[in-house]
Amino acid sequence: MLNEIIFYSEQGLQNLADDQIWKGKGTEDDPFIIENANILGQAFSIKKSSLYLSFIDCNFDHAQFNSCKNIILKNCTFETLLLKNSTKFDITNCFISDLKLSLTKEISFYKTIIIKVSTQFKIKNIIFEDCQINNEFLNYILRRQLRGFYSRIREIMGFYIVILLLFVFYRLFWTPYELTYSDVRNLLIVANVIFVLLSISISSSICEYFIKKKIPKIIASEKK
Repeated sequence: MLNEIIFYSEQGLQNLADDQIWKGKGTEDDPFIIENANILGQAFSIKKSSLYLSFIDCNFDHAQFNSCKNIILKNCTFETLLLKNSTKFDITNCFISDLKLSLTKEISFYKTIIIKVSTQFKIKNIIFEDCQINNEFLNYILRRQLRGFYSRIREIMGFYIVILLLFVFYRLFWTPYELTYSDVRNLLIVANVIFVLLSISISSSICEYFIKKKIPKIIASEKK
């Protein structure tokens, strides 16, 4: 049965640190050190904190970080770890039974075992190094990155196509003098460039479609 969740704000953590005389100052050079899970409780939620916190050798049933940053988790165990709208986490040598990510970025996992992963909304810059993790999730991350790459290509191509079309429209309909041979040649060059850009954009859309819809959720072979 899940313990009652205790909620903390940044000011609440600062007050608790002052009362219990935590190691550190909560700064980048001297973060607060939390080495006992009983300090915060087995189930806790921290919201809107930018304090530098370092959790070491702690075991938690439920840990939730909402709009937090500057957190280090080292040699810890979590039944459930929820990171929501958070950034700049460094997670090393931990065991996580259930990891939930939502609107997170710049999260680094190193030598961490993760049994189950679920995501909601946008996540970016999530790094896994030497981790044991559900390979289906890794494939999901890869597909998202590829889709984002092709989407950016399409946006860039679309921007240049619009610029070139505006140039053609201006030259054909807004200039008062007749077209010269040089003008026709330049317009043909522009038309060819538009065709190439449009082809790249269409190709990117096709690739993104196949990554999203057609490629099965292949589970990568685990390293032996």
